[in-house]
Amino acid sequence: MTPLSVSKGPWEPSAAVAGLLYRDFDGLPADPDDVISEGLDGGYQERSEELRKVLRDTGEDRAGRFLACVALTRWADEAGYEAVVQAARSPESVPWRGASYDRFHGQDDTFGLLADAVGNSDDMIEERGTRTERTRAARALLAIADRVQFDRRIGALLRPDLVVVGFTEIQSTVDRGIARLATEQLPYDLGVQLALMTAAVHRDDAAWALDAARRLIAVKPGERALRELREAIPEIQETYRCRQT
Repeated sequence: MTPLSVSKGPWEPSAAVAGLLYRDFDGLPADPDDVISEGLDGGYQERSEELRKVLRDTGEDRAGRFLACVALTRWADEAGYEAVVQAARSPESVPWRGASYDRFHGQDDTFGLLADAVGNSDDMIEERGTRTERTRAARALLAIADRVQFDRRIGALLRPDLVVVGFTEIQSTVDRGIARLATEQLPYDLGVQLALMTAAVHRDDAAWALDAARRLIAVKPGERALRELREAIPEIQETYRCRQT
């Protein structure tokens, strides 16, 4: 959920971030993942306000602000969700862009990690009263899935409840993404993101999903994308066989 590799080089958290996310609730050294998980049992209440300060502090290191956003979002905090929405409005210029890179493609994966935090925070929204805020954040991320890397982490935003409310964003994003694949060479696997989104919509709109899948196959989205489509949309088998021949 949180970055396993913050930035491309050595990084040390500030004293504030170290105290909030690198110490467990007994004061012992811990990984941010473990601290965030433990916080779900109620500990989030004693650290949320300080993390909000980190998130708002433009003088704080970008990776520290990003970790604060992940933690708050996973805890279904309104400030975390709002930060996600704001980041999605200008993903190329968000301060923490590049604070974390995936290990396989060497591409920024900050938005994928935020997708995990938003999607997995469904277990906290009733307690925090932030269902609406989570929905806004999910829709904002779905709307930029043709512009930034999510890879399979996009799946965290494709839970049935989020697919229903994000239906318009998913369809528009898939349409734009197919157009991009037809004309651009991208450094990340946009095809698999579009395939996963298309497959998720198949449950509710099989006709649209089948049409989108055929259009996606036509622009050669890659083997990973084709595998997802074949597994999720049985009707696509004939289209795929025709393309093969």
